[in-house]
Amino acid sequence: TNEPQLAFNSRIAFCLNMHNEAVRALRFPPNAHKKERESAEKRRERQQQEQELAKHIAEEDDDEF
Repeated sequence: TNEPQLAFNSRIAFCLNMHNEAVRALRFPPNAHKKERESAEKRRERQQQEQELAKHIAEEDDDEF
């Protein structure tokens, strides 16, 4: 009879479906890494501006003496 084979196939299908759903649930949201990269770029720009401001202030202090 095909009964054992059908039972085995239904169990395998259930396990594969559960595995696929678990993998889908673990996936990162699309483009999540781009937000991090953008914030890193903004952080770099801010640090560069702070360094330029610090250099400008240091130059003004040197000019006063």
